[in-house]
Amino acid sequence: MNAPINSSLTPFSDVEKTTTLQKTGVATMCAAAFLMLYFLLAGPLVWMEGKMKFPPFSRSVKVIYAPLARIVKSDLEPASSVIKAYVGLFKK
Repeated sequence: MNAPINSSLTPFSDVEKTTTLQKTGVATMCAAAFLMLYFLLAGPLVWMEGKMKFPPFSRSVKVIYAPLARIVKSDLEPASSVIKAYVGLFKK
């Protein structure tokens, strides 16, 4: 049984090459998404760390979020107050 060839599919030779600007845009968007998730997960992970009382998990959270802790300790405004307020929502 022979399947019909679908001529509407674009062959690889006709696909446009990605430009440097497109690659840079994708890298920028990925970095922004990573940083946003990094920040947004700080609160829930601090809450989980407080509830679990599991030392390996606590050490991991402290190592991963050391840059945010350094910002809070250095009183770098307004970033430190935003981080304190956001993480404080989850410490209850």
